[in-house]
Amino acid sequence: IPVMISLASTLSRSCTRYTQQIKRPASSLITYKVNCEKALKKTNEGDSFTQLQGSSIDVLQGIGPVHLETFEKLGIQSIKDLANNKFYKMAKAITILADSAEGDLRLEGSSMNINKAVDKAYETQSFQDIRDAPVAALQGLSDEKGDILGKIGVHSVQDLANLKYFQWAEAIIEMSYYEE
Repeated sequence: IPVMISLASTLSRSCTRYTQQIKRPASSLITYKVNCEKALKKTNEGDSFTQLQGSSIDVLQGIGPVHLETFEKLGIQSIKDLANNKFYKMAKAITILADSAEGDLRLEGSSMNINKAVDKAYETQSFQDIRDAPVAALQGLSDEKGDILGKIGVHSVQDLANLKYFQWAEAIIEMSYYEE
């Protein structure tokens, strides 16, 4: 049974708003819409997720010259760089696990640790304490880089985990795996 797929990009307030119409034998049409206009600048709303992977981070809404310069100082230039940033991934995991912790003590003899993710001073701290710690508590993220992130409102590990630019980039990369 032949299937006709027509993709029409609509540029009115959509990030990747595609209308996909599938013509079925009974002439019935199904329309699908994907929309994330709050994440992308208008000029990039018609791009595919796959195209966006290698794009500069300035395709994201809110990334102007200050944010662009800040991220470049951290070695982040593309959507893929942003999504795969190890400090964001560590901060996100710590923040998620902080919400799963009950109390602040582990069982005696527990070998669970995150010593390769945090500076020595934080190795024995609870997830909640690390989540609320300065972003420079993450191993490899210097005080200088912490100050750079502070210029865009990232002061704590949790701030980094919740920064919308990282989340948008991560979602764009993830959705690119499911594009045809």
